[in-house]
Amino acid sequence: MNEHTTMGAAWEPRATDAMLNALADRPITPARKGFAGLEVATTPRALIERGATLADPVFSTPLLVLRESAVDHNVKTLADYCARRGVVHAPHGKTAMSPELFSRQLAAGSWGLTAASVTQARAFADSGARRILIANEVTDPVAIGALSRMLDEVDGLEVYCYVDSPRGITSLAEVFAGLDHTPALLVEVGVVGGRTGVRNADDAILLATSAVAQGLRIAGVSCFEGPVAHGDDARAAVAELFRVTRSIGERLYELGLLDPPASAGTLVFSAGGSHHFDLVADIFGDAAVPEPRIVVRSGSYIVHDHGTFVTDSPSVRGADIEPFLSAIEVFATVLSRPEPGLALFDAGRRDVSFDAGMPVVLAARHRTGDRVDINGFAVSELNDQHGFLHVPHESSLEVGDTLVLGISHPCTTFDKWTLAILVDDDDRITGVAHTIF
Repeated sequence: MNEHTTMGAAWEPRATDAMLNALADRPITPARKGFAGLEVATTPRALIERGATLADPVFSTPLLVLRESAVDHNVKTLADYCARRGVVHAPHGKTAMSPELFSRQLAAGSWGLTAASVTQARAFADSGARRILIANEVTDPVAIGALSRMLDEVDGLEVYCYVDSPRGITSLAEVFAGLDHTPALLVEVGVVGGRTGVRNADDAILLATSAVAQGLRIAGVSCFEGPVAHGDDARAAVAELFRVTRSIGERLYELGLLDPPASAGTLVFSAGGSHHFDLVADIFGDAAVPEPRIVVRSGSYIVHDHGTFVTDSPSVRGADIEPFLSAIEVFATVLSRPEPGLALFDAGRRDVSFDAGMPVVLAARHRTGDRVDINGFAVSELNDQHGFLHVPHESSLEVGDTLVLGISHPCTTFDKWTLAILVDDDDRITGVAHTIF
């Protein structure tokens, strides 16, 4: 590796501060979802300075709310776990694509940030990140050109990206061979019938050999466990994929196909979202190479959820880590009670995730502020702007009442919003999180 990619830090705090200050002063108008009550444009800084709370008539529904204490707890919890286990963390900043959130992860000591595309990587770099792992192949010629410009323009930037095909290697070599500022490459390992990634060790070795011959740098191996992380034997299948990936990395090391500094002890192994990061530490930690760089990519943990991660998380399975806390809520208002057992509310597929389960009702309040008994409440369906809520026939829920919804799978909730409200435990506004999708 050249000096440009090895000597820099994971982030540039001054660039991050500049971005956060600019966002704090960016005007919010009544046309933004959740802010219909504004009479004139305001800024996040102004909301904080005047002590706004969720009860202020500024905020309309649907409204995305993040509990700051839970966010901070989750960031610290995983940072502490990674430090204890001797692994590093490059969180999926793409979960929220929010500088106000991923800056907290960088400040907590993250090794870098994980993106899924060059455009996401650019957003991270503009926000101060200086080590970025693009957990994807980069094959679009325009994106390859943009990656080259970004490496030239952003001082101290270090980028990793995936390769899984000879053509992908050639496309990168046509731009980067012989340049000083180049991405480090990770051979991605996949499974038959799964997503991207080579399907066997022989192909991985041929790919790495070709990359080196064309003047590119192989830094290690990576995989994505999602295609096998389901069914009764999910843990065993994930563990096996990690072992296969580990063995391929060991073989590349033995054959001398890694960039020289990597051969000296920085072979990168990367895997693990918010479901199985404990297995990453366990399995890659046994790699037969000196001082491997084990990179966990968990992202959704930062806000957790009330669905998929509640029942499938390392803390639930007894790992030595405190439970994560759900930080994400969507506020909605009852629109209609057309039948005794049915209510319609004003949040739908444009506002909440539905790919990993329907939202759940965490609380309900009358317009007076009195709580509504939510026993028996169940969301059954979503339209674009409507949610269907089945309630007991005798429920006191009324039109105009407020619902607080928990979601499953944060990634596909955040991408429906441009702004989220950060609040403390007393519902005071502590910030506004912007998203860059």
